[in-house]
Formats: sequence, C-alpha cells, structure tokens
Amino acid sequence: MNILFLSTIFPDTSAPVTGPFNAALCRSLAQQHAVRVIAPRNWPDVARSFRSRQRMAPPQDLTDTGVSIDYPTYWYTPGFGRTAYGRFLWHSIRPTIKRVLREFTPDVVLSYWAHPDGEAGLEIARMAGVPCGVIVGGSDVLLLPEDARRAECVRSVLKDSDAVFTVSDHLREVVCQLGGKPEKTHTIRQGIDPKVFRPGDRHAIRARLGEPLDRPLLLWVGRMVDVKNPVMLLQAARRLAEADFAFRLALVGDGPLRAMLEAFVREHDLQDRVRFVGAVAQTELPDWYRAADVTLLSSHSEGLPNVLRESLACGTPFVSTQVGSVPEIAESQVSILVEPGNASALADGVISVLHGRYAEAAERYRPRTWGECADHVAGLLQSLCGNTSPDPMPFAGVGARQLVRQA
Repeated sequence: MNILFLSTIFPDTSAPVTGPFNAALCRSLAQQHAVRVIAPRNWPDVARSFRSRQRMAPPQDLTDTGVSIDYPTYWYTPGFGRTAYGRFLWHSIRPTIKRVLREFTPDVVLSYWAHPDGEAGLEIARMAGVPCGVIVGGSDVLLLPEDARRAECVRSVLKDSDAVFTVSDHLREVVCQLGGKPEKTHTIRQGIDPKVFRPGDRHAIRARLGEPLDRPLLLWVGRMVDVKNPVMLLQAARRLAEADFAFRLALVGDGPLRAMLEAFVREHDLQDRVRFVGAVAQTELPDWYRAADVTLLSSHSEGLPNVLRESLACGTPFVSTQVGSVPEIAESQVSILVEPGNASALADGVISVLHGRYAEAAERYRPRTWGECADHVAGLLQSLCGNTSPDPMPFAGVGARQLVRQA
C-alpha cells in the first residue's frame, strides 16, 4: 500500500523534537508499506532556519527506512484569519503535491491534526482520487472548537474524511459529539519503541546526567505553554520545599513561558531544587525517564500524552492531572491522578508515589509498541482502499535513493 502522510507536526534536523510520534508511526508503517511524507514548515520557522543557516533535512533514522520527506513552506497570517488556514496550507503546498503525485501514486492520504492539516489532506485526496483519513491528536478537537468559526472548520474535516482516527476512547467520544460518524471513527492507541524506552540503571544514568543521588528526582517533559500549566508544577515544588521535603525537579523542554518560570524559581529561592534542562533530542529523553523517580504532568488539557507511556515503559510511575484521556492509562498501581490546577494535590501525589510501591509496579509495565499501532492503522487504511491496493511502487526515477526537498 502506498501512503501519503501530511502533517505540519513532524521532525526535521532543525526541529528534532517536533512530532516524534508521527515520525515513529511513519517509520513503522514503512516496514510494510511505501510512505511519502509532506511536512510543511511555517514560514517564520523557515525564516529563522535561513538566518541561522540551519538546513531543514529529514532525520537519518527515517530516511534509512525508506521514508521520503518534502518540506514545503506554509504561508499564513499569524494570529488572525485562522478559519482560512486550511486554504492557506493547501495553496502553499499545492505545487509540491503536484510534483509528488507525478512521482508517487498513493492509495490513501493520511493527515495528522484536524485543522488545518486535515482540510489540506482532503484536497490532496480529491486531487489524487483516493480515500482520506485524519488522525486527531487532542487539542484540535478539545480546544480549537472553542472558537465557533474554527469549530465549523473542524466539523467539516471530521464529516468529509473517509475515516477519523483518535488516539483514545475519550477523543473518539468528542469527535462523535462534534458530528463525526461513529462507524467511521476509530481509536488507534499510539505506541512506544521498546528498544528505546526501557528500564535502566537509575543511579548510573543519574550520575551521567549530573543529578544527585541523595534525593528523589522529579521529571516534567513538555513545551512550556499555558495549556501545559507549568506554573502549577512550580507551585507544587514550592509547597514541597516549604515542607522541607528534599527533591530535585528537572524540566525537560522549552517554550515561551520559560523566562517567567525561571523568574518564579528565583523569586521563591528554588534554584538548588529546580533545573531547566531545555529541549533534548528524542534519543536522549529515555535516560531522563530512567533517572527519575516520578514523572509529572500538570496540564489543563491533553489528548493521551505519550510522555506518560514512555515514562512507564522506562519503569517510572507518574502523577498527573486528571484531564483528557489520561485516565485510560492511569492504572492505580503505577500512577496517581489529581484535580487540574490543584498544586497541593500534585505535591501530595508526589509524596504518595515516592513512599509507595508504585516503582515496582512500573518496572513490570509492558506498553503497546509502534509496530502494533502501525499494523492497526494499516489495516484500517486498507479497508478504505477496498483491500485491493497494489504492491508498493518505487519512487519514479530514483530507485532506492531518498527524495528530500524543501520549497
């Protein structure tokens, strides 16, 4: 089967931590199918890359599996005209799509994120005359519809797509409430790579990361934006410090709130307890999970965050706000859920996990793999194609050589 995958949330060498889940799915699909990726880049990111002379190239581990990637520039109006973003995206990538369709004949189009990606994916499918599926990630159906005009864009994509894939049962219910047809809405649970995310020697890894061994290590992984509510995380850290509880908190990630969070840490004299690690490569992330005693999630809203599955796969329990689809993986032996926005409850949850037997149970956790997820997705896509898909075709004129272009 030939799969054309579209998403603005996809890694490249200048943004290696963007959309690792999409890269993992495409890598696994490519084990059995031909996969071509269109990963549009926002024009401000392209401009920054040009100024810093950073080349937007595909990750080596993807090209090694035969996945070819194009990075056309996505032209849009930042901050306004959001209902037109689907049209902006389509017109931005249309020349690239025309060229790709001369080289690659898809059996199906699969996009990630309902809007604008899903709208552009529908246009590609119409041009190619093939079915179209869209993967819903979370905020695209939980937050975007809060704007009535944007809600109509999302509903249109859900209605017109031949199949809608959600990463949790909770998101499936939300999609159906927005008008998605139950019979064509499917839950596909994302996976992890067990060769990458697995338990390890906590003490040795912590020493390598420069973290002390004489106190628990708390870990937060994410983008420092409002919806992730990292302020609540630091409020919980302040409460632990006021209770004279010894700990270290490592924040792995970056974002627009970082300066404000660093100011909070200085104001409350938490510099010896809180470390801002910054963004790390996906290959370095497992060591942070393995080094930690507990992973924390403080978000206001979530789909089903892979951060928590990755943490469990590395043998580390978690404490999370009870939001979105998190309860679907929050087994009582390996996790504690707390009320969103309640910093005291988050702090209490940390103490309960560290004093309980949660770590022993997390060591026995066996997660779903990306291979299993890809097999499920491929089966659903083949049903859209009527189970008559031809054998994967080679890319015209290039043989085994990888096509990498940036428009």
